[in-house]
Amino acid sequence: MASFLFGLYTHQYAQHGTIELPMFNSLFSIIPSLELIARAGGGGSSSSGGGGGGAEFLILLGAVPSHYLGKLIKKFFSRKLELIISATFASLVSIILLIIGFMLGGFFSIYVASVITIGIWIGWSTAFFGLWERLANRIKKTRQTIAKASQSDASWNEASLLDYARQCFLRYQEDWSQFNLASITTYTTRDYAKHSALLLQALKELGRTNRMSNVRIGGAAIIDAVDDTSAANKDTYTVLFEATAKDQLIDTDGSVLYTDNSSFVEAWTFVRSETTWLLADIAQQTADKRQANQSLIQFAQQNGLYYSLDMGWLLIPKRGVLLGSGRFGVSDINNHTIGYYNGLLFQLYTYNPNPKNSAANMLIVQLTLPRSYEGIVVRRKTKVFPFLKAFSGMPKNYKKYTYEWPDFNNRYEVYATNADRLASFELINPGFMAYLYDNDPGINIEVADTTLFMVKSLVNSSTVISAEEYNKMLTIALKAFKELRL
Repeated sequence: MASFLFGLYTHQYAQHGTIELPMFNSLFSIIPSLELIARAGGGGSSSSGGGGGGAEFLILLGAVPSHYLGKLIKKFFSRKLELIISATFASLVSIILLIIGFMLGGFFSIYVASVITIGIWIGWSTAFFGLWERLANRIKKTRQTIAKASQSDASWNEASLLDYARQCFLRYQEDWSQFNLASITTYTTRDYAKHSALLLQALKELGRTNRMSNVRIGGAAIIDAVDDTSAANKDTYTVLFEATAKDQLIDTDGSVLYTDNSSFVEAWTFVRSETTWLLADIAQQTADKRQANQSLIQFAQQNGLYYSLDMGWLLIPKRGVLLGSGRFGVSDINNHTIGYYNGLLFQLYTYNPNPKNSAANMLIVQLTLPRSYEGIVVRRKTKVFPFLKAFSGMPKNYKKYTYEWPDFNNRYEVYATNADRLASFELINPGFMAYLYDNDPGINIEVADTTLFMVKSLVNSSTVISAEEYNKMLTIALKAFKELRL
């Protein structure tokens, strides 16, 4: 069983080039060696769905003690001996558990014993085949590449490259926390500096600061290197960092929205620029490539926008009726696209308030408004359970409003708080009403605080949508912005 589980992990790594454990992401999040929580410049949470709470608890019941016992054994014995001792112990405990399960009889007893046994071997694997053990061969090959390149180019010095990467790593955390874009531009590529600027602007518009403090690098190794003999400016190297930090998301009033002290792993890629190296990318190791939305990637490429597969929870709204019960540290933004449209900074991304529920996937267009609102919702009517008309699912302080156009009332429901009653009529004026009715690609609209959201339900985060639909959503968002600005 142990060899099968380890084979599964290494297959995922070899296939995708990142540490992706979709079956067990939610379980590994509490085991320190595999807390792959993304940080500055992006969020980090598992985007895997499924998995019952009962089964997860049973797996953890076996995994956590096994993991920490394995860590303890590793401190006192050689590599070969530690594997023999731990595997023997894990095998004995597993056999005893399974015997007890079968002796007690019944499906439940056998199920519990089997799931705990699986957890034991998961914990064993994470203790003895951690991040750096799994990367040993890759790091070795990269060192050989660097050694060969150094024979004709002194810039290829492993110690110097690592030291420079560490300096950039620590410096970026500080600059990100201080909104110091001027400093960021001195050691990043033009594109990455622009992407960073957009993300910092988005945080600023939300009135937030992502403060990184007590940053400590636990491990760092060069895992990839490309020595392009045809052109030096195509040389690249990638450093994998395992680190810890006090990661705080702070609101405009100084209140802390979320704090994360767990460890995280990121891959930082540098490219040659004449006599120095520039940071070109930070890849979050929590990203699940299966969640990539190809139509969004293509839309970003065609329109000069910036795309990130995993944005985590940095930009998640504090509240919203249509956006569900989102929570920092749980809800997930993926396929994050950011840029300017007609002079306005906008975000376009897939969102799930609860990653375990794939039916909750949404496509969001987000714009920041010039002033704050309590709440306005324009929601398409559903034909499901029409006999429940009396139940709106809206907060008690939202009141429903109707308009003189029957066809519009038949398709949409409009709700607003008392404070935003007049604003709702400013938004849903005859011109905007007609445009929305004729061009609506199946969206809902919400205004909350200083943010305007266009919300479209998705089957899953990788649902393919045409560029025409994206453009329609952006155009409607721009028109809504102009109506609310008046």
